[in-house]
Amino acid sequence: MSRGPFSKYIAIVAITLLIGSVTIYIWLPKPSLGNQYSYSTAIFDRHGELLRLTLAKDQRYRLATPIEQIPQAMRQATILYEDQNYYSHLGIDIAALLRAFWQTYITQERRIGASTIVMQVARLRWRISTGSISGKLEQMARALQLSRHYSKDEILEAYFNLASYGGNIEGVGAASLIYFNKPVHQLSTPEALTLAVIPQNPNKRNPATAQGFAALRTARERLFTRWQHYNLANEIDTTTVSMPLKVRSISELPFNAPHFVEHVLTEQSPMTHGYLQTSLDMPLQLRLEQILRSYVLKRHNEGFSNASALLLNTDSMEIEAMLGSASFFDAAIEGQVNGTLAKRSPGSTLKPFVYGLALDAGIIHPATILKDLPRRFGGFTPENFGGGFKGPISAQQALIASRNVPAVALQAALNDVSSDRSTQTFYQMLERAGIEQLQAEEHYGLALALGGGEVTMLELIQLYAMLNNNGMHQAANIGIPIERPDPEQLLSPEAAFLLTDMLQNNPNPLRSFAQTDHNLGLNAQPIAWKTGTSWAYRDAWAVGVVGNYALAVWIGNFNGQGNPAFVGAQAAGPLLFQMLEIVQQSSRFIPAIDKLAIAKNLNLKRIDVCRPSGDLYTPACPEMTQTWFIPGVSPIRASQVYRFVAIDPATGLRACNNYAADTIQQVYAFWPSDMTALFQQAGIFIQQPPAFNPECDINYASIEGHAPIIQSPDKHIEYLMRDSQQATVPIVLQASADADTQKLYWFANQQFVGESTPIANAQQPLVWDAKPGVYELHVSDDLGRSSSTNITVRSIH
Repeated sequence: MSRGPFSKYIAIVAITLLIGSVTIYIWLPKPSLGNQYSYSTAIFDRHGELLRLTLAKDQRYRLATPIEQIPQAMRQATILYEDQNYYSHLGIDIAALLRAFWQTYITQERRIGASTIVMQVARLRWRISTGSISGKLEQMARALQLSRHYSKDEILEAYFNLASYGGNIEGVGAASLIYFNKPVHQLSTPEALTLAVIPQNPNKRNPATAQGFAALRTARERLFTRWQHYNLANEIDTTTVSMPLKVRSISELPFNAPHFVEHVLTEQSPMTHGYLQTSLDMPLQLRLEQILRSYVLKRHNEGFSNASALLLNTDSMEIEAMLGSASFFDAAIEGQVNGTLAKRSPGSTLKPFVYGLALDAGIIHPATILKDLPRRFGGFTPENFGGGFKGPISAQQALIASRNVPAVALQAALNDVSSDRSTQTFYQMLERAGIEQLQAEEHYGLALALGGGEVTMLELIQLYAMLNNNGMHQAANIGIPIERPDPEQLLSPEAAFLLTDMLQNNPNPLRSFAQTDHNLGLNAQPIAWKTGTSWAYRDAWAVGVVGNYALAVWIGNFNGQGNPAFVGAQAAGPLLFQMLEIVQQSSRFIPAIDKLAIAKNLNLKRIDVCRPSGDLYTPACPEMTQTWFIPGVSPIRASQVYRFVAIDPATGLRACNNYAADTIQQVYAFWPSDMTALFQQAGIFIQQPPAFNPECDINYASIEGHAPIIQSPDKHIEYLMRDSQQATVPIVLQASADADTQKLYWFANQQFVGESTPIANAQQPLVWDAKPGVYELHVSDDLGRSSSTNITVRSIH
């Protein structure tokens, strides 16, 4: 009777504890499962070759690997070795605990553990020290908490991501990649058995050490015996398991394409980690690296110490090779700087896109004759590289020869026509192309076409990729999902075609400069390419497009030190072509389609033109050639330079009627006077046509020929008076005129200013003292042909 109340009390306490335990278990909060740790990133090339495995923030190699990627053999081996009853208990194996307690503390046969996989995850998750009873109790409580909220597969995934596999390697994903150089899903059964036994004693069984590998092998053999016992050995036999496995150590991890990898790590989403397969072609990268280093070494005596290169597949817009410097680890050349992403002056490499816009604007076609003459554009007087002027030169030759004055003149012409129609200026095109850190347009003026701004190699090669993509500008990609701007049509397909055709006539620097239609590379593939040299010889560039690839190379110093040897054609050109020969051997290289087949699908035609003048061929022209042109866009007219002139044999003067009887038909070259002046300076005699008979009607005489072209004043300049004592501004009046012009007459707002002679004959220019105001300046020649411009003179006192 006396034990009744006590028994009742014990029962009440037991029930209370049971209810409390169940309540606590039900209401245990859900913890995060591994999200509190940082993870490594494994970057691979397009073929699956590891480029680099990064360290997590806590300096451990830890790759997030989903359970679906872990092979069944790895799961079975781990459960068999660590926790055979894994799927049948609630996180704590009571029978295993009792057995471990009995053998460790009662019989003292040997010290064994009884931690389930769930308990190990709890220890790893909360970094619990289990050397004490309190620590062990906390571990078990946490195991119950995990089992309450997560499935066994979720907990098993956490185990495979957090377990130690020797040294600072955590998780089977990192262990597989480091030790066996393969993603975990490619593990063989012997490799899975090897990794399964490491977490139980990662220090003793570290496979990277000889002693550790011996202990690991012994443990693996015990596991395989158990594996056979449970009839899981249907895939392998004892001979296969006993074969030696080659294990890689952490010190042997690759560090390939470092500039590209750093770029990938910068571009990837901050939340991205794990396995990243990129667009890089490592075998091709290595071959290009070898060529670049050999080239720099070969020309070391000329002051060459650094170079960069970037290869882009224009079909996919994927970067397949990125060489940021000649040597990543050379501090003397600041080798860790990525030259492909650094802002540099592009020299003349941007000129092609001025020409492309001019083709679309109807300002030129490839054979249009441009003037390479001394000329002032506002306050800017461009000079050609190496000095000198060539006079009349076709647009194609001006581009290939990289003449500065024609390029600046085209940029100025684009500015003029853009205000009247939808034509974009060169600056606007660069803005639309996403060129970053551009100053205001006024900051560059007309020097932008000559390299006055700065671009990165990546920005530059994206522009050249338009040549292969019908004028469509697209952002390059690195093979991983990142946000990119939408493609944008910056040139017409016709302009892109013509620009490519023009640049393909640039001679191959590795061969003689013999006259050929094209610079044929390996497999007879035409290469469209252009060079650039920045001011003070700081940067030498070469960019080329062949097949479905674009390649850019740069020679220079990251500290900006110049070198007279850094000339684009001589310094960067040979390196470009050496690399392109390797590129054309790539398995993904696709030869270019025949140009005639391309042109059939475009608004293009071939026409006969007069080579010296660039206009439609006429019988008076001494030499005919052919050119492409865009119907309805390209400027085209009958040649006005070479004309049949009727000469009266009695007087030697021009007849009033070209078809009059008793006259002699002779061909004269009617070059504008500024061209004639250049010919005179070069000692080239141009026979001038005789004057008209005084009896000729001036209206007839003015039918042929060109109206004067005002060279000064410049309509782009606003003339200012800064001195309070100054009443007028002296302005030089000059114009280029047709070959038969003798006099020029100048008018400002219909008021006569004075007369002058054309530029070729001018001894002393006419100077006009202009007062403040807005003027329409008009010039007429002695045959009645005229032109005008508007200028402003303003006082700023």
